[in-house]
Amino acid sequence: MPEQITLEAPLDDDFQPVVRLIVGGIATHAAFGFDDLDDLQLAIERLLAEAGADGRVALSFEVRPGAIGVRIGPLHDVGLVEALKSDGILPGGLTLARILQTVVSSFAVEVVGDGDIVVRLEKLAEGS
Repeated sequence: MPEQITLEAPLDDDFQPVVRLIVGGIATHAAFGFDDLDDLQLAIERLLAEAGADGRVALSFEVRPGAIGVRIGPLHDVGLVEALKSDGILPGGLTLARILQTVVSSFAVEVVGDGDIVVRLEKLAEGS
């Protein structure tokens, strides 16, 4: 049975080190190696940076053997939906979708409520 951890934090930049520390602790608990930990932290940091600095966000982690799933939202910037579309990415272009494709195993976007979005990330540990 997966372990569930939920955190609610302000989107303010002052809380990013706290979120990074918590993600690091969860990844260490899941026996992720340094590269996998770094990838997961980068994915979450970039996503939160693109989301802006207003409001609060919930991060729900589901820890399974060799994998961590993260649900992030609700996010209020509808521009994130466009930024997360993988079609139309030019070779060599560094977009949010390209970053996530590179550092996590999979991601998906879900529209909830009044146009808010939730982003789901899945990171498999190397060798899983």
